[in-house]
Amino acid sequence: MDIGTLYTSTDLIAYAFTFLLAATPWLEIPVVIPAGIAMGLNPSIVSFLAFTGNLAAVFLLVFAHQSLHNFWKKFKTSSDGVENPSTPSGRRKRAFRLWHRYGLPGVAIMGPLVLGTHFAALIALSLGSKKYPVMLWMTFSLLLWTVIIAVVSYYGIENLKWVLV
Repeated sequence: MDIGTLYTSTDLIAYAFTFLLAATPWLEIPVVIPAGIAMGLNPSIVSFLAFTGNLAAVFLLVFAHQSLHNFWKKFKTSSDGVENPSTPSGRRKRAFRLWHRYGLPGVAIMGPLVLGTHFAALIALSLGSKKYPVMLWMTFSLLLWTVIIAVVSYYGIENLKWVLV
């Protein structure tokens, strides 16, 4: 696909969806990049849009964390001011184990594949990490996984084309 076909309306819609779906929790770069490449979209553009879409959503969550935390605390507190206890889910328990074993770098790097980038950033912030280190580690992690997933997807799909022909 050349850059000229980027300007067709179908491709513009596909690229816009790439950005939006990458920003959506649980439909992140491990899903969006292979799907976009399999659809025949430009791997570089798909990778860039998936990276920026996911990163924009993570940055939005990082900056909105305090407001979200206050809302959640109010939601979890009963009318008499006592916080309602809840049993942690399996996903939350796994996140805490990762945090205690690997810290912020480990959670950020494993986040896109194990937890999801949005959840990994929120876990890091809720466990006391500062905003800017979380943003730095999440950016590094997303960049690393974007490159790996794009390369593996592109060459994997290219090597499977002989089966379809």
